[in-house]
Order: sequence, then C-alpha cells, then structure tokens
Amino acid sequence: MPKQFQQLSVYEQCRVYRLLTKGETANDPELAAITLEISGHFRSQNRVKAEVFRWAPMVVALCLAASVLPNAVEGQVGVMLFLVFILLGVVANLMLNPWTRPKNVARSEEASRRLVDTVGRDRSASVDGTDF
Repeated sequence: MPKQFQQLSVYEQCRVYRLLTKGETANDPELAAITLEISGHFRSQNRVKAEVFRWAPMVVALCLAASVLPNAVEGQVGVMLFLVFILLGVVANLMLNPWTRPKNVARSEEASRRLVDTVGRDRSASVDGTDF
C-alpha cells in the first residue's frame, strides 16, 4: 500500500475504499490523488491474485450457506448461528471490498484522474498568470 494511504485516518481509508467500491471520486484533489494511486494498486496486481480475491469470498459464502441448512434441519442452533454470523461477515466483505468490483475501481480511477488533471491544469494556469 502507498505511504500516503497508510498515513490517512481510518475514516479516510474507509472513505477511499467506499469511493473505489462505488466507482466515484472525492471532491478533495489530495484524496482523489490517493484514490488514483490506490486504484492503480488494485488494478496492477497480477490476474491470478485479483481473481482469487474476487471469487474466493463468493465460494466461501456459498459453502457456508450450504453448511447452514443441514445444521438448521438437525436443530443445531448454536452451530447454525455461528455459521450465519461468519456468512454475514463474508457478505459484508463482498459488498465493501474493491477487489470484487473491478469495473467500479476502473471508473473511480478514471474519475480521479480527470479531477487530478483538471486541478493540475488549473494550478499551472494560475502560476503562469493566464487565468484572467
């Protein structure tokens, strides 16, 4: 992970992950630059790693769901509730993890790149004195 991302507060790190998952960009140019850098990290990983992180939670969720049913039929409530809580955690991972939504990561990367480029052009124009 890039150092700029690691220096963010936990709230801002979660915000960056949410932006990547939704395919959006931040209004803050500095946060958009960090989002751009992180999206590059997600997209630059090798294909096997990306596919494992994308599909493994889905396989785990299906296996857990399949193992909950026999426990429910047999009346093992404790085991069933334990598996259901783990299943809810896996489903939350599927909903919040940028690895599971590569198209949204690409959309967020493009939007962040546009914002960073626009801000960069505005700053260079104001330094040149051509922003009258």
